Amino acid sequence: MRADTEATTDLRIVFPGDSEMAVRCREFNWAGTSLGPPSEWPEALRIIVAATMESPFAMNLWCGADLNLIYNDAYSTVLGAKHPRALGHPGREVWSEIWSEIAPLFDKIRKEGKGAFAEDALFLMERASGPPGRAWFTYSLSPVRNELGEVVAFLNIAAETTQRVLAERATQEARAAAEQAEERLRSVFKQAPAFLAVLRGPNHVFEFANEAYLHLIGNRDIIGKPVVEALPEIAEQGFVDLLDRVYDTGEPYVGRETHVLLQRAPGEEPEQLYLDFVYQPLTENGERVGIVAHGSNVTTAVNARRDVERLLRESEKAREETAAGEARYRFLANVIPVHVWTATPNGNLDYVSDLTASSLGRTPEQLIGEGWLGSLHQDDVKPTLERWARSLKTGEPYEVEFRLWIPEQNAYRWYLARARAQRDADGKILRWFGTNTDIEESKRAQEELRRLTNEAMEANRAKSDFLAAMSHDLRTPLNAIGGYAQLIELGVRGPVTDAQRADLERIQRSKNHLDRLVSDVLSFAKLGAGRIELRCEPVSVKNIIGSVVDMIRPQLTEKQLQLVSPPIPPELRITADLDKTLQILLNLLSNALKFTPASGTLEINVADEAARVAIAVSDTGIGVPPNELERIFEPFAQAKRSLVASEAGVGLGLAISRQLARAMNGDITVRSVVGEGSTFTLTLPKPTAS
Repeated sequence: MRADTEATTDLRIVFPGDSEMAVRCREFNWAGTSLGPPSEWPEALRIIVAATMESPFAMNLWCGADLNLIYNDAYSTVLGAKHPRALGHPGREVWSEIWSEIAPLFDKIRKEGKGAFAEDALFLMERASGPPGRAWFTYSLSPVRNELGEVVAFLNIAAETTQRVLAERATQEARAAAEQAEERLRSVFKQAPAFLAVLRGPNHVFEFANEAYLHLIGNRDIIGKPVVEALPEIAEQGFVDLLDRVYDTGEPYVGRETHVLLQRAPGEEPEQLYLDFVYQPLTENGERVGIVAHGSNVTTAVNARRDVERLLRESEKAREETAAGEARYRFLANVIPVHVWTATPNGNLDYVSDLTASSLGRTPEQLIGEGWLGSLHQDDVKPTLERWARSLKTGEPYEVEFRLWIPEQNAYRWYLARARAQRDADGKILRWFGTNTDIEESKRAQEELRRLTNEAMEANRAKSDFLAAMSHDLRTPLNAIGGYAQLIELGVRGPVTDAQRADLERIQRSKNHLDRLVSDVLSFAKLGAGRIELRCEPVSVKNIIGSVVDMIRPQLTEKQLQLVSPPIPPELRITADLDKTLQILLNLLSNALKFTPASGTLEINVADEAARVAIAVSDTGIGVPPNELERIFEPFAQAKRSLVASEAGVGLGLAISRQLARAMNGDITVRSVVGEGSTFTLTLPKPTAS
């Protein structure tokens, strides 16, 4: 009896507590394993086993020469179906499917004496019936040594991260799918607009406004003006900040019954209005260029609904005091210009105004309960009832758009339905109060806007195709002019005098100038029609700059200009189309030559940035006025800085250069000071590591 008591006491010291695994370990026949009975185990092993049993974290010990498993309750979930048969068995048998992966860890720890750690490590593990499944773990594996420093076991602390890893991957996949879907939407306009305005650029300059919008703001002269100048009163109300956020982020903003103060007539106090509107970012070629503001003036409906809500509260109070309040409420509900109805907590209509009933060609009694569904368009029944059921279940406000049959017009019309729950002091729903507002005109305006947008896109494509065709056809007579001029100059038609030869040279210069202009128009047309093909590959920055400098060296000598170009590392490369990059740099240097007086200086600087290379072309020319800095990149726009009228082009060089740079995932920017010079910077990406 004493020997049994001592053995039990020793086992409770090694396997303390009453957890499942502590009990199983005390009952296990350790003598039948290579470890032998616990009384013969090293003191260090017995101490770490006791700590493992009492730990709430998933811990496992790989013990002895066979790496037999001793683990706590938390680790049993890691084992899955292998538990409890894994207890005391060699690790190579328990985890046979991953043994080839983990066995080298034990040898490495024995050899180097250092523990191992891994975060979100992937294993194919058999933990249930069926084929192995993927599982991720963050774990540590540390040696356990006896008093002689010998490794007698390995402590394994593991935390399964499978759910988190899978959730993160699912989130990434969902985000990627959402981004792709957003790109395909191409600025879909949301909500039904009655007024419309198009704002262009980061300063939100009015480009277009329809009659409804002009009427809303008192027919002010706003076209071509920034919002803060055209409508100064809204700047202090936060609307400009909203426009900035939509323009910067590309995320649309939807305003429902938004309060705004607008001065609708000169000299009058601002009028309080309520608007339903959408700020939708406008993109061209994937770049945000402006915002479409569209919506409707819902002031009448909001005031009417608020009046109804106020009257309803008053009516409910009066109902408790006297039956006369009910009649007053019904009368007031019947005179407002929207549909008014109430419903019981379970969703059945118990009241509709006479105006609602007459509009639907029914009596109020015919609409009570679920009778109103007979006026609902069959395609709107299911989504409307699903939305109504959700509000009934959660108590959240009800809002939905549907079509109702209007017999007087022999047609369905769109309505916006809203309802809110009336609650008692304890929050229990007493009834629902709702309104239906006619939004048919807003829906029609939305369709018209979509049609006009599609027509504008088609017109833009047609314009590009026309310019491409015309530019191409113009080259035939130009080549003929040049050819005949050369024949005359060679004397094919007889002797040529010096005066005639000078005239022929002028004809050739004019022909060459016109040919360059036609080439610019053709390039711009191809870019607009999406017909420019790019062959992007790693290109030496030093070689390409050397080629461009060689091309302009005669002009430098002729104008007595100095070119400064610091040494460029031969290994520095960009990913770009060689010909298009030469075209861009030649255009920038030609402009610098053009607008720099004699004896001036041109400078080329190259900056090696993290993932990009910046090539800056600077001059000491006449500079560009601040208000022209962005306009010079617009098609057919030229800054007023030409030195010689004959050198002027059609204003496409910089527009084409910037479009080519952006097509190669780069850009062109400009800094300039009038009278001091300009710096145009071309940035292009560096090759990615393979």
